[in-house]
Amino acid sequence: MSVPDFDAWFAAQGFRNFAAREFTDYFAASRKGVRNHTPPRSLWHNIVPALRVADDLRDSFGEPCILLSSYRAPDYNRAVGGAPASLHMEFKALDLCLPLVGARQAYRRLVEWRRAGRFTGGLGFYPSSGFVHLDTRGTNATWSGR
Repeated sequence: MSVPDFDAWFAAQGFRNFAAREFTDYFAASRKGVRNHTPPRSLWHNIVPALRVADDLRDSFGEPCILLSSYRAPDYNRAVGGAPASLHMEFKALDLCLPLVGARQAYRRLVEWRRAGRFTGGLGFYPSSGFVHLDTRGTNATWSGR
C-alpha cells in the first residue's frame, strides 16, 4: 500500500534502513474485522526518535530488523489486545524482530544504549514471541512479556 503524503514525508527523513512501505503496509492491517489506518499527519514526527534508534540497531548488527507493529488506531489497538494507553496509538512505539540476532540480544543492546544515554524510553522484552518493544516516551520503563 502506498500513502503518497506519508511516503514523501518518510523519504525526507533520511532513514538508512527502513522504507515507508514497512509502515504503510501495517497501516492497512486488519485484526478481528477491525482495520488499522494511517496515523494523523500531526503524529508522524512522533516516530522519528524511535525509528532512529531502530535504524542504528539494524546497522549495529548488520542483520535484518523487521517492524512488526507501529501506529495503531485506537480500535485496532483494542482488537490486537494492546494496552489501553499504548504508545503505539501516539506513533511513538515500535515492535521489532531481528530474526538472525534474536530478541534477547537485541533487547540487551537497547538496554546498553539506553544506559549510555542514547535514548530515553520504554523497552519491553517478549521472548516467547521473539520481539522487543521500543518507545521514546521520554522516561525509562522496562518490562518483560510472554
